[in-house]
Amino acid sequence: MKKRLLGWIMLSLMCLSSMADDISGVILKNGKPKKGITVWMKKADKAVETDKEGRFFFTNVFEGDTLQITVSAKSDAKILLRDWRQITVNLEKKKYTVNDGKSENTYEYVVLSPLRVGDGVTHEMIMRSGLRTIPDLIRNYISGVVVTSDGGSSKVQIHGISSVNSGTDPLVVLDGVALQGVDLDTLIPVEEIANLRVIKDGSGYGVRGANGVIEISTLK
Repeated sequence: MKKRLLGWIMLSLMCLSSMADDISGVILKNGKPKKGITVWMKKADKAVETDKEGRFFFTNVFEGDTLQITVSAKSDAKILLRDWRQITVNLEKKKYTVNDGKSENTYEYVVLSPLRVGDGVTHEMIMRSGLRTIPDLIRNYISGVVVTSDGGSSKVQIHGISSVNSGTDPLVVLDGVALQGVDLDTLIPVEEIANLRVIKDGSGYGVRGANGVIEISTLK
């Protein structure tokens, strides 16, 4: 009986220590609130942008999660969370400080590989970018592709007009299924994308890929 009681107490303590909580924070740039900074809760796979006062907020956060703050295309501020409810992060030129109200610690930025990795965009690149549509991802990450917007709808052109009747729309392949005439702005939420790749010569898709191919695989 005593062993069972002791085991139940230990289990309860373990559960309490791993309970989720909320966390709020402020991002400063050289001491001033910074709007529009992307903050990604990596383990929970959630991303938000700071408001005009530099604030961000996450729910259901566990100790041991990692906050990844997009500082630039080449560097991030990564913060391993403790039992915090509120933090202030001050981004400076070569370092950043994290203040939890009890102590302040200074760190160096994590230098990343260049985000332009040929014609592929990974899930991590999407989450840390803060971009919200497929055309925006292509515009920012894929070189040599023309993306235009007209009346709220975007058009992606990988090649010029291949024939009088074929137009310029590329073939879209979503999880192996070929689609034509889709609205890339609303096709799927970008946070569901595992990888996005542009095949400019359409190799492997025959005539259907004459205008290029946009291959999208989603998270399984």
